[in-house]
Amino acid sequence: MTQPSQTLNKELDLVVIIPAAGVGSRMGANKPKQYLPLSGKTILEQTVDKFLSLAFVKQVIIAVSEEDPYFEGLGLRQHPKITVVAGGDERADSVASGIAWAKNAGHKWVMVHDAARPCVLSTDIERLIEYSVSHQTNAILGARAKDTFKRTGLGQTSTHEKIESTVDRNHLWHAFTPQCCKVDELHSALHALTDDAGKLNSKVTDEASALEMNGFDVDILESSPNNIKITVPED
Repeated sequence: MTQPSQTLNKELDLVVIIPAAGVGSRMGANKPKQYLPLSGKTILEQTVDKFLSLAFVKQVIIAVSEEDPYFEGLGLRQHPKITVVAGGDERADSVASGIAWAKNAGHKWVMVHDAARPCVLSTDIERLIEYSVSHQTNAILGARAKDTFKRTGLGQTSTHEKIESTVDRNHLWHAFTPQCCKVDELHSALHALTDDAGKLNSKVTDEASALEMNGFDVDILESSPNNIKITVPED
C-alpha cells in the first residue's frame, strides 16, 4: 500500500463523518443494513475500521439515531477515536450534525462516507485526501458513466415511464463517497441551505451538491469499482 506523505501524517487535520441513522428499508432486513453481519463484523464496523486504521484520521464521528438499540452493543462505542452525535431523519441532517461538531472542535478537513460502503480501498481514501490537500479543494470519489442514459417525461406509471430523450454520457459520473471537504465550506453550505424551521433543502443529496449549490468548487476522482454501496439484498 502506498503510504501518505510524511507531511500529511504530521500536519493533516482530518475527521471522518459516517451517517448511520438510516433504516435501509430497501434491504428488507429485520434491522438497519449497517448492522447486518459481514465477514464476522457488522457492515458499520467494517466501514469504520477502514478509517480507524489510517494514522492521519484524527476522529471518526458516527451519526446514530437516538432510538437506535444496536450501536451501544458494538465495540466501536468504546474506541477513543469514536465520537457519537445525534443522527437526523435524512442523511443530510446526520451530516449536518457531524459537521457542526467538527466545526466547533476547530477541525479543517472532513471526509463523509456512507456507512454501507465497507469495500472502499484505503489507497483510494489516501489518494483523495492527498489530492484535496495538495490542490486545496473539495473532492469526491466516483465512476465515469458507462451505460446509455435515458431521460423520461410524461406517461409515468408504477412499472414504466416514457422515454423523452437520450442523455449524452460524456462528462457524466456516478458520485461515490468518501467526499472530502473543507469543514468551513461544508458547514457554510449546509447552513445556507437550512430554513428557519431547521429543515435542509431537499435537493441536498450529498455533500458535493450542497457545496455546488453555494458556489464552492468540487473535483471528482476515479474510484475503484470495489467501492459499492450495499443497498438491496443482491449487493
